[in-house]
Amino acid sequence: VNGWRLGHMRVLVTGGCGFVGAAVVRLAVERGDNVLNLDRRKKSVAVPALGNTAQREGYARLEANVTDRPMMRAIVREFAPDAVIHLAASSDDDPEAMVDAELGGAFAVLEAARQYYERLDGEKRENFRIVHAEQSDGDVPVKTTRARAARGAAAALLDRWARANDLPLVTCVAGEAFGPWQSQSSFMAQLVSSLIYQRPFQLERGGETVRDWIPIRDLASGLLQAAQIAPAQSRFDLSVGAERRDIDIAESVCALLDERTPMADGELWSNLLTIEGDGYGAPGGPMLDSREAERELGWRPQGFHTGLDRLLTWALASHAASQARRAPPVPGHLAAE
Repeated sequence: VNGWRLGHMRVLVTGGCGFVGAAVVRLAVERGDNVLNLDRRKKSVAVPALGNTAQREGYARLEANVTDRPMMRAIVREFAPDAVIHLAASSDDDPEAMVDAELGGAFAVLEAARQYYERLDGEKRENFRIVHAEQSDGDVPVKTTRARAARGAAAALLDRWARANDLPLVTCVAGEAFGPWQSQSSFMAQLVSSLIYQRPFQLERGGETVRDWIPIRDLASGLLQAAQIAPAQSRFDLSVGAERRDIDIAESVCALLDERTPMADGELWSNLLTIEGDGYGAPGGPMLDSREAERELGWRPQGFHTGLDRLLTWALASHAASQARRAPPVPGHLAAE
């Protein structure tokens, strides 16, 4: 990782090919930071969410597993970051592998950062930060998922271990992030995809589940602001004030589609929505308050409507490109190989 130009910050991002990580990497590179993206995905596999980042000056990607403690110590020591933003998460279905990845990754990052931090002095030591993103799901249901349990255990380890070792950890708490290139397992991605392909979409629990929505770019900017400005061992809520029921979100998306691309037969997009259940037991929102982040970090999110507009613009363009690739050749023209 030699040949780095002088930049704004030197940022090590773990899991930089994931949904949140890629957004952080792109924004950091855009604003002039030197970024090392550490992710276990093979470098031969394209990551569309990273855009043209690979061609940008001040960026490098390393194919590595964050749970490898000796390797993490060497990487942190050699790269000498101003901030480590830990976003690596497990994609395993096997419970043992999931726990090993979440807890092992958190511990490897903490120990690599601890050994590095202990050798720092002066301004470099004063400014060094470890940033962690924690999702707040609001009312915690009685029955949760293994993935949430593993993530919760890793978050607790990060917090307690950092305090025990006096490490400059900053935790940013956010609700439900959304944006381009999100996994189809997420509510927003499923909703937008189903509607654009004109498939019925069912809202569970009467559509009454409440989530605090945050555009992925706003979340990324908050994490980077925290890495640069936040006091050590601090905690900030990142919210754009968009607590919405699922039915409200679905109707907002349908209304935007009615404006942008009306159905040919004059039908409303909302006719594709169906509701299951009566809302009993639907989780409430996390009630996040971002005033402290705005005041102390100077965080200025673009907001929910800008994020939703950006998502639909991307989704409609992606759908049009997909349809064009599948279209039969125009008579008199050669089909693409």
